[in-house]
Amino acid sequence: MKQKAIQGFFTHFLCLLAFYSFAQPSYNKDSLISSKIADLTVFWKKYNDISNARPVYESYAIIPELYAIKVKDSVSVADYQKKVNDAKIALLKQDIGLQGTANYLENFSPGFNSDDDLAYNRRFQAGLDWNILSDGIITNRYKQKILKNENAIHSLKPKTKIAGDEYIAISHKIIYAFNIHKIKLLEKRQQIINDKITIANELYLLKHLPRIELLNIMQQQVDIGSMSQIYKSYNDQLAMQLDPDKLPKNVLPLFDVDISKTFSYNENKIANDSILKLQIANLELANKPLSDIRLNTQLRYNYYDLVTSTVTNRSFVSAGIGVSVPIPLGIKANKNVVSAQAKLLEYQQKELASTNETDLLNSFYEFRYKLKQYNNFFEKRKKYEELIRVERVKQKFGDYEFNPLAALNLLDEVMAVDIELLDLQQEMYLQLLDINAKIPGSEVAAFIQPYKVDTLKIVHEKTNKALYIWSEAQTKYSPEYIEEYVRLNKISTAIISLRKDQANKAEALALFSKLNSKGVQSELLVGNNKLLSSKDPSVYLDSITNGIDLKLVSAIHLDVEPHVLTDYETNKEKYLNQYVELLKKVKAYCSSKGMKLTASIPVFYPETILKEIYAQSDLVYLMAYEHPNAEYIIRKTKEEFGFDFSKTIIALRAKDFKNRTECEKLINELSITLNTSKFALHDLETFVKLDEQSVNQDK
Repeated sequence: MKQKAIQGFFTHFLCLLAFYSFAQPSYNKDSLISSKIADLTVFWKKYNDISNARPVYESYAIIPELYAIKVKDSVSVADYQKKVNDAKIALLKQDIGLQGTANYLENFSPGFNSDDDLAYNRRFQAGLDWNILSDGIITNRYKQKILKNENAIHSLKPKTKIAGDEYIAISHKIIYAFNIHKIKLLEKRQQIINDKITIANELYLLKHLPRIELLNIMQQQVDIGSMSQIYKSYNDQLAMQLDPDKLPKNVLPLFDVDISKTFSYNENKIANDSILKLQIANLELANKPLSDIRLNTQLRYNYYDLVTSTVTNRSFVSAGIGVSVPIPLGIKANKNVVSAQAKLLEYQQKELASTNETDLLNSFYEFRYKLKQYNNFFEKRKKYEELIRVERVKQKFGDYEFNPLAALNLLDEVMAVDIELLDLQQEMYLQLLDINAKIPGSEVAAFIQPYKVDTLKIVHEKTNKALYIWSEAQTKYSPEYIEEYVRLNKISTAIISLRKDQANKAEALALFSKLNSKGVQSELLVGNNKLLSSKDPSVYLDSITNGIDLKLVSAIHLDVEPHVLTDYETNKEKYLNQYVELLKKVKAYCSSKGMKLTASIPVFYPETILKEIYAQSDLVYLMAYEHPNAEYIIRKTKEEFGFDFSKTIIALRAKDFKNRTECEKLINELSITLNTSKFALHDLETFVKLDEQSVNQDK
């Protein structure tokens, strides 16, 4: 027993010794790990406020200065061309077609016989020729007029445009200015990487950090070094060409582009029409029939040294007139040439305008895509800010879940996003340069506006919507249901229809009253196409409004559609003129009743009719149906927005969308792109069904 006790004692002693020998290194290892984590926490405390940093932006006024073109010569190419043309005009004014002539002829062996009327040894003639038509005084007047028209054409064209070298110089300034701030961020990222990589390597050796995490940190270090080298090399090279002291010190400000203003700047229709008229006038002048007819008068002094013994010489004065007419004269052919060339010029002008418009739209959408990406990255940064805030709270309260290495990685992610934001902002500035270059004579200050991403909200929540409510919906849904739908969908105006037989008048009256009590405006829709031929539409309007308290009605909404008539294409001009006359009469009626006049029209009416429609209407609803595409709608409504932006409302219909989300997405895009808040929904019943479909899809 005693031997067993001794053996047990030694066994226990050996176990304790073994335990102590293994436990001591483990204890030291844990202490070392804790020490390294504490060092990382110190770094975290040093850098964690980076996520709260906000860039200091330059003044918005600096943007036009950045795109200003240096005037190398006060005289433009057009000015030089005018000087050349003026010199030619002065020369043509002096040239009245008068020419002095002289000739001398020597006969070495003159013959003489009875058949000769006159034989002479030598002859001398001197005189004047006066060309009146072709190559003469009349043609020269045509040429003067052509040159004057060319001067006028040059004066109508934009005098300034961004040349290739200026484009490159401005783009270099933009890239250099943004690179400065990207380099600063990369240096800060490099500093954090340098501080943590040594400790991360030690933690890896202590088996406390997975190898993949260490490799990620090393990869970050390589990426940061490569990017920093690229930006620095670029700026070092440009510093020899630019004056860095003259470039902005802070981050360039955010901005947005107003597409409606770019198009109004790009399409100077009056100038283009004037240029086309002058070009056609020059065609007519160059093809005048009189230019093909030669008419000249002659005056000659003649001297002959005769071969005769009785008379030694003979001199006399002669005068004459000459006419040369091509056969056939080709007056009709000339007119055909002028007509064909004029049509070619018109086509080329339209083709050029269409190409320019497409190029401009592409540049604008590229800019908007970059702006959209900027907004996405800005939201991404906010998410990282929240994650870092959570880590900050964990560290402050000693939470065991706090991981300083993961927290430092989040800081690196924030700065990586900040560099992406600068890259996108740089791309937007370069895209603005591209837009500016495509509009000769433009200044960026005319079509840019300040933009604050912090205040970005869902645009459709601020839109001013109208809703068509047809008679069928008024009988199907109660006024209470309609009022609730209008309120929930933030509808500001209801366009209420009455049947021609007024069978739904009671429902309409109740709806007018209900909506008015909730502060919703109502328009009375009139949609009778027979009014086009009515001499006095006030009779019909009186019958419709009879019994309605017009204080509850803000406007008569004219929904007359000549374009749906079966013979519209063959009688288009007649029906559109009737429509304009109807508008004038209804406008007079509305004025007498203290109401406004609004109208729904398609997006394809001609410009001359649009001008009249906008002149008579207080609001114009554009029925942008069948093509739920922002680019298409922007292009088709460009003329209407150009007439009066404040009067124009885009109407969309439910049947063009698969769900309500698609509709609201298009409204958002149009709101941003066209900078408008006015939309109309067609109509209550179909939008209720669209909402139901959206709910079922969600389920």
